[in-house]
Amino acid sequence: MENAKKGELVIVGTGISVAGQMTLATKSHIENADIVFMGIMNKVGEHAVRKLNANSISLDDLYEEGKSRALTYKQMTDRIVQAVIDGQKVCAAFYGHAGVFVTPSHDAINQVRELGYSATMLPGVSAEDCLIADLGIDPSKFGCQSYEATQFLFRDYRIDPHMTQIIWQIGLVGEASLSVLDATHNRPGLALLTEILLEHYPDDHELIIYEAPTLPISEPVIQKVTLSNLINAETTLVSTLVIPSLGLPAYRQDRLSKLGLTEQQVVSFRNPTSITEGN
Repeated sequence: MENAKKGELVIVGTGISVAGQMTLATKSHIENADIVFMGIMNKVGEHAVRKLNANSISLDDLYEEGKSRALTYKQMTDRIVQAVIDGQKVCAAFYGHAGVFVTPSHDAINQVRELGYSATMLPGVSAEDCLIADLGIDPSKFGCQSYEATQFLFRDYRIDPHMTQIIWQIGLVGEASLSVLDATHNRPGLALLTEILLEHYPDDHELIIYEAPTLPISEPVIQKVTLSNLINAETTLVSTLVIPSLGLPAYRQDRLSKLGLTEQQVVSFRNPTSITEGN
C-alpha cells in the first residue's frame, strides 16, 4: 500500500510558443518526471519537451476525425491518472496555460487528489497573455468579458458593449457534436454570432480576429473586419474574436455621492493636468 502512494502529478503549461515561453519551474518538472504526457499542438513544441525528457509521450494519438472530443479528453485523463496509480512521477505538459481550455488537466488533478495522491498545476503563458501583448489591450481599462464561442451562442449571456469582449474558438462556433477537427463548418455559427452582436454594436464596428504565434519566429495573425463582414472572415481552430469597447459608461452619480465624491473630482484625480515643477 505504501508503494501505491508514491505516484504524483504535476500539470504544466509550456506557453503558446513552447520553445521560448516555458518557465524555469516547468522545465525542471519536465526534466525530473518519470514520464511526461504531452498535449502540444506542433512538432517543434514536442521536440522542445523531448529534449528535456526523452520519456515524453504525445496524447495526440487519441484525436480522431468524427470522434467526440469529450471521449478523447476522458481517455487522456485516464492515461495520466493510471500512470500516477502505477507509482510514477508524472508530468502532463499542455501548450499555453494548462488550466485554460484543457479539460483533461482539471479532471486529472481532481481524480488524482480524490485517490489520495499529490497533484498540482503550474501556470503558463496563455493565448490571452499573448493577445494582450500583441494587441496592446489592457483588460482593466474598459473591463473584459470572455466566452467560448459555441457556449456563447447556446447560453443566455448578457453582453456589456462598454467592455472588451473576447470570444474564443470562433473557428468552431456553433459546432455542437465536439467531433469536428477543422474550421470549415462554422458559417452558420458565424451568421448567428453576427446577428447577436448586431443587437449591441453598429454594423461597421471594427473587430479583430487574432491568432497567437506558436513558434518563436512566427508573427501573430491580426485580421481586422467589420461586424457586417464577420461571416466572410477566414478562421482556423485557434482564431479568437476580439470586440473592442464602445467606450466607458457614464459615471453613476448616486454612487459617487454616497462616497462624498463628484465626477469632476474623480476625473481630476485620474487625469492630472500638471505636475508642480520640482516635485
